[in-house]
Amino acid sequence: MSTKPAAGAAAHSRRVQLPPLVAAWVLGAHVYALLVPLLLLFVVQQQSELVAARADYPGMFSLTVLLMMVGSTFEITQNHVDRWYLTPETASANGHSTLDMLFFSFVVLSQAAVVVACVGRTLWLSVPVVLLALSQPFFYRSRFAMWPFSVVGLTSALVAFKTFGDPVILLQIPLPAATLFFFGLLLSTGNQIMHGFTTAVASLSVVFLAWGIHRSGTLVFDGWLVAVAIVIAALLLLLGSRRLLRSLPATPKRQ
Repeated sequence: MSTKPAAGAAAHSRRVQLPPLVAAWVLGAHVYALLVPLLLLFVVQQQSELVAARADYPGMFSLTVLLMMVGSTFEITQNHVDRWYLTPETASANGHSTLDMLFFSFVVLSQAAVVVACVGRTLWLSVPVVLLALSQPFFYRSRFAMWPFSVVGLTSALVAFKTFGDPVILLQIPLPAATLFFFGLLLSTGNQIMHGFTTAVASLSVVFLAWGIHRSGTLVFDGWLVAVAIVIAALLLLLGSRRLLRSLPATPKRQ
């Protein structure tokens, strides 16, 4: 008996439901999110003497990069299961799935790895952070699902800033709000272009960390000016475009 119809149906069920240009943008944003942690690895190696002098366990940055990339792989896989068209019910959005749980868990572990890399010998801080990160799967389906993610992420940014001293690193802190801005637009309008922006903005966290470490090694002293300027520019851009973005039509779904 032929299995071609079944195989064809399976292939159809995995088809990307986005128009070609939107699909290129959304998938491209996820490839960027998968690969951009390598920037941190490059900067840490480039500034190896600085990192070795200031961080407790410099080698943990390599683990950070690995955890980030594994987490992105789970996210991409879940998006593929959801056929890349997100609605509030899909697991890639407000739904739940094992893949989505693993994505969040590995992201939180990568943030905890930054804490260990920077201040691992300060056990009263590093040990609770690691334990909290490991608890993420148990919080996943509760109303406190984002608590480990938020606390560990904030701690990671503050510890990295204390270790390397450049205020650009603190730009990681407002990123969750910016990410939720685009994520909310995605769910309220159904415009899937916002999916790409959500992913790209969320991935800026590792960019700001790498940039801050690089700046610390090049002895520049305009960090606060640069950080404040970026925040002001981002606020003006988001607030100025909010009405236009809210009026965007839903993306047609390819069947």
